[in-house]
Amino acid sequence: MWLDIAGAPVEHVYNVPITIAPVFPGEQVGLGKGEEHLEIARRTARTIRLEGGNDLVSQSLIRARLGMLDLKWFKSQVEYGMLPDGVSNDRVRQSGGRYGISTDFDFMMRMGLWCENFAVPVVLNECMLQSYTGAIHLFPNTENLGPTRFEKLRAAGAFLVSASHDGKSVVRLKIFSEKGRTLRFVSPWASRNVQIVRASDDKRVPHILDRNEIVAETDAGATYLIAPS
Repeated sequence: MWLDIAGAPVEHVYNVPITIAPVFPGEQVGLGKGEEHLEIARRTARTIRLEGGNDLVSQSLIRARLGMLDLKWFKSQVEYGMLPDGVSNDRVRQSGGRYGISTDFDFMMRMGLWCENFAVPVVLNECMLQSYTGAIHLFPNTENLGPTRFEKLRAAGAFLVSASHDGKSVVRLKIFSEKGRTLRFVSPWASRNVQIVRASDDKRVPHILDRNEIVAETDAGATYLIAPS
């Protein structure tokens, strides 16, 4: 697993997930990027000890980027720190770092809200759609995922993506191209051929397979329907 400095104790308790920073905010390791380090990143994410003071979003986002976020666990963390108005602050989760066993677990709740916790929704977004590598990756987290759909989530390349998942597989995919750029996506139907149809005239769009990514040219202002053929 990764350490922050040479010889650091594995059991050290951190306030932020610094040892998995290559995933986020570093964006050097994840699904479709730096995958030769994927397993060590996941092992580090499973092992790291975090005190609960400043990691509600960052730890969960990292797990989502690694395709290993348990949504039930994430919900429990959000609810653990929830204020009466429905936003989540931070509560102590572990002692041994900056906090002792006698620390009031609730002391941060009286300080207002840490502004980074307003980013809680991005974790859900990243469970449904990731595109920071330049390729669209649909529903990378399926642990405890039931029937789910989203509409017009923005993806890299000026695309608006809408999709549905029935709890087992993707059953609908629609992409709107704002700028007519090249579309790259990882097929959610790994072992099946894919067809891309321009919605305005039902014309099939040619595409190629580049490693594990499907690549197609798009027109500005056009909507594309994608399905297994």
